Amino acid sequence: LPSAFASFSLAFASVLVGLSVAGPTRLTLHVERVTQTVRGPTVLVRNNTMPAMTTSRPTSAMIKLAADALQSLNPRLLPLPPPSTEQSGGRDVCFVNPTLLCKDLPDEIGMRGVISSWYISPERHVVEMVVVGFISVIALSMIVPRLSRYPTDCANQPDANSLRPPLLLRLLIGICFTLQIVYKLAGYPGKLYMMLMPCNVIWCLHFAHAFVPMSPNARHVLVQLCITYVGLPVVAIATPDLSDLTLPFEIEYFFLNHALLLVFPMYWICSAKVSMLPLAKRGESVLGNFVKWYSMACAIFALFYFVFVTPVAVYSGLNLNYMLSPPPNPGNVISGESFRLMSIGCCGALFFIMRFGALVGESLATAVLLKVRVSAGKGKKM
Repeated sequence: LPSAFASFSLAFASVLVGLSVAGPTRLTLHVERVTQTVRGPTVLVRNNTMPAMTTSRPTSAMIKLAADALQSLNPRLLPLPPPSTEQSGGRDVCFVNPTLLCKDLPDEIGMRGVISSWYISPERHVVEMVVVGFISVIALSMIVPRLSRYPTDCANQPDANSLRPPLLLRLLIGICFTLQIVYKLAGYPGKLYMMLMPCNVIWCLHFAHAFVPMSPNARHVLVQLCITYVGLPVVAIATPDLSDLTLPFEIEYFFLNHALLLVFPMYWICSAKVSMLPLAKRGESVLGNFVKWYSMACAIFALFYFVFVTPVAVYSGLNLNYMLSPPPNPGNVISGESFRLMSIGCCGALFFIMRFGALVGESLATAVLLKVRVSAGKGKKM
C-alpha cells in the first residue's frame, strides 16, 4: 500500500513542478484600479455589491491564526464569486489588491466561471480541514493494516504482472493523459491546476498504474480505487460544466476522455483480474471487504480535497473541485455554509452506489457462469 501512495504522489510530480513554476493566478494584465468604498458590513466595488466577511461566532486564537495564514495565500480573492455573466456593463470585478476587472482576464469566457472566492469564511475552511482530515487519518489508520494483500491472499496465486495494463491500454492511457496536459498548458494561466479535478486525478492514477513501477499489491489498490470512483466521470458526463473549455475540440475531448474512464474499470472486472469479492485466502465476509474498500476510498478522497487541494485552490485563485464555492446545480440545492459537507455526502453516496453496483454485477455474473459450467458438466456426463 505505501507503494500505491508513492506512485500516486509520483503521478502528480510533473504537474506539481509546473504549478510551482506557474505560481498563483495573480493576473496583472490590463489592471484597472477602481475606488472601493467601505460602508458598514458591505464592500462596494463600483457596481458590484458584496457582503463583507464577518465572523458571527467567536473563534479560538489558533483557528484565527490558521485562518489568517490560509487567507494570506492569496489576498486577491473576493468575498463572493463573480457573476457568471457580465452584470455591470464591463465593471464586474474578479480579483482585488489590485483590482482586476473580469473583462480584462486573459480568457474571460474560460476563467470567469472558475474564480475562487471566500464563499465561506477562512475560519470555516480551517475547522472543516481539521475535522475532516482527522477523521480521514483515523479511518485510514484503522483500514490500511486490515487490507488483503494481492496476490498473496488469492486462491490461484496470479502472476505478479497480471495487473499491469496490456500494451494497447497503456498506449491509450499515455496518449489521453498527454492530450489532457497539452490542453491545460495551452489554456488560460494556471489551467494546469485543473489537473487536480477529480476525473483528472483518476487519469493520474491510471497513468501511474500504466507507467510507474510498483508492486502487484499497489496496482491492486489503484484499480480498486478507480473502480470506486467510476461514478465521478458518469456525473461529469451527465451534468457537464463546460464553462472553461474554450480551445478547439476541447469540449469533444472532454466527453471522450470521461467516457474512457468508464471503460478501464469495466476491463478489469470483465477480465476477472480484479474482483469486488473478498480474496479467497483471506477468509473475509463480502460485507467486511466492501466496507473496507469503500471507507478507504471515501477517506482518501476527503483527505485529499479538504486538506491538500483547498489551500491550492486558494493560492491558485481557481475553484478546484468546487472547494471554495458550490458548483452549478439545479435549484441551488447544494449551497450555503455547509455546501462542502453536502458535496462530500453526495460523493460518498455515489461511491457506495457504484461499488455496490459493481459487486452485484460481478456476483450475478459469477453465479450465471457457475450455473452454465454445472449444466455443461452434466451434459458431458449424459
